[in-house]
Amino acid sequence: MYQGTSPTSTGTSAQAVRRAALVAALDVVDGGPEERFERITRIAREAFGVSGSFLNIAGAEVLTIKSQQSDAVYGPTIPLEDTFCGRTLDQLGPVVVPDARADARYADMPMVVEDPNVRFYAGVPLRVGEDQVKVGTLCLVDPQPRTLDDDDVALLEELGVWAERELATGADEDRLRGVLAGLQPLPVEVPGYRLGGMSVPHGVVSGDLHEWHLSGTALHLTIADVMGKGMAAGLLAATIRGALLARPDEDPERVVAALDEQVAPDLGRAESFSTMFTGRLDPASGQLDFVDAGHGLVLQMRADGAERTLLSSDLPIGLHPAGLSRSTGSLVLEPGDVLVLVSDGALELWDSTLTSLSRLGALWRQEPDIDAFLARVRARALEHDPGDDLTVVVLARD
Repeated sequence: MYQGTSPTSTGTSAQAVRRAALVAALDVVDGGPEERFERITRIAREAFGVSGSFLNIAGAEVLTIKSQQSDAVYGPTIPLEDTFCGRTLDQLGPVVVPDARADARYADMPMVVEDPNVRFYAGVPLRVGEDQVKVGTLCLVDPQPRTLDDDDVALLEELGVWAERELATGADEDRLRGVLAGLQPLPVEVPGYRLGGMSVPHGVVSGDLHEWHLSGTALHLTIADVMGKGMAAGLLAATIRGALLARPDEDPERVVAALDEQVAPDLGRAESFSTMFTGRLDPASGQLDFVDAGHGLVLQMRADGAERTLLSSDLPIGLHPAGLSRSTGSLVLEPGDVLVLVSDGALELWDSTLTSLSRLGALWRQEPDIDAFLARVRARALEHDPGDDLTVVVLARD
């Protein structure tokens, strides 16, 4: 029977010490939940229909649960020894355990025989740096036995790649951050609606992008965020903007499909990706048809005071499997309704979670004039530096 973990997983082994040093350099353990990781675990739980999904960071002897989507809340830290994730760190690739109770290697583990009574586990190691040091895991758990087919495993690995790239952004604090200030959309007039936006650069250039234009009477509206910072991210954002403007009349599904084909290879070569929300509004009916590629940062506020956040179930451009169709969505903006679309930096104005979207919504209700609202957001950014690029777009129906 498999007992404990191998010497590379925990304690004072060279591998464990090296891993702990790299984790400290990444500077992601402290500070609580971050939306950039929450999005990944949300998509993982929804895509696989499991009871829990977790993104874990492994130190020498302790596992930190950086992000979790589950009915029961665990952690934030647990001993690394004799955990599924501790054993996953010792594997070259994914680990899939269809039924832990029926597997002699795992049947005696505390989390199998005790709460949370895990039966199914699947995890991938997360690697960072030129030497590909394994610093954590992205995993799924469920109290019922189940299996994964090859496509499922491939999707879990792609989500792991997304997590790795997000982790890697913390390894270089000198990367420049900002927006492409010269690539701002021109004002448009949409009868019955008000539209405005702003970008606050944190550095010189970065990958934040917002764009709108009219095609006939239809309004096309996009916000995107290229992973990474500096000149490379700015160039990739410019590439995406050019591809958008080259297809001014196409519906969102075809636009994103074209970007998956045209821009994804460039993103892949640059070891980057881009989240995106793009939609087409019919002003007469208020219907907005959209595709959300891993963005999930759109707040819909209704005239009656209700609000909801539009979450994403798709992967970003550059990580979405080739040939796989995208999910589409639609909503109706009734008179008095408002959409607020943001990049990650807006979340950093408060607590780095989706709760920050509601805080933005509260600011809007206090100041429902677009210019005045955006001025208050700028003032908030001066008082509470988001440490990231900040883009906010507002679409309001009168």
